Amino acid sequence: MAKKHNLPLRGVNSDGAAVSVREVDLGYLAQLAGWGDFVSAADNMLRAQALAIPEDYRTPVRRGMMTVWRIAPDRVLVRSDAKLDFTSTESVVALDLSHARVCLALEGPGAAGLLSRVIALDFSETAFPVGTFVQTSLHHVGVLIERTGEREFMAFIPTTWARSLTDLLVTHLAIAA
Repeated sequence: MAKKHNLPLRGVNSDGAAVSVREVDLGYLAQLAGWGDFVSAADNMLRAQALAIPEDYRTPVRRGMMTVWRIAPDRVLVRSDAKLDFTSTESVVALDLSHARVCLALEGPGAAGLLSRVIALDFSETAFPVGTFVQTSLHHVGVLIERTGEREFMAFIPTTWARSLTDLLVTHLAIAA
C-alpha cells in the first residue's frame, strides 16, 4: 500500500545530494489543439496574449508568469497565473486542464540525479539545460518536466496519478528528519 507523504519533503538521493519536493500552485493551464491551419490560428490567439507558438518541442516561450510549451504539431499547453481568453475557432479548440494536472517542484543539488533514477533520461545541465522541457513518462504515466533553474525542475503530472507518482519519487529519497 502506498504511503501518504505530506509535502514539502526534504531528503537526499542515493548520492547523498539534497532534494526537496513540494507542490506548487499550477494556476491556469489550457491546451490549444487543432487541425488545418492550426499553427496560424493558434499563433494569432497567442499573439493576442503577447505570446507565440514555440519553434520546437524542447524550448518554451515565456512572458512574465505565462509559459507556452509546444507538445505536438497541432497542440500547445499554456500556463498562466490567471485565466486567458481563448475562444475556440474552426481550427483551434481551447480546453481547460487546470484541474487535470498537478505541478511539483523538485529542487536542490540532487534533483537532476533523482529524476535520472526514475526516468530514463540524462537530466544533467549539459544534456538538459535551463529553459528546456521534455515530455516523457514516469512509471508509464505521461509527464512534462521543465528545467527552470540550475538545480530546479517542475514536473506536471496528471492529477489522478499525483499520489502514486509522488510516492515513487519519495521512495528514492532518504527523508531528512
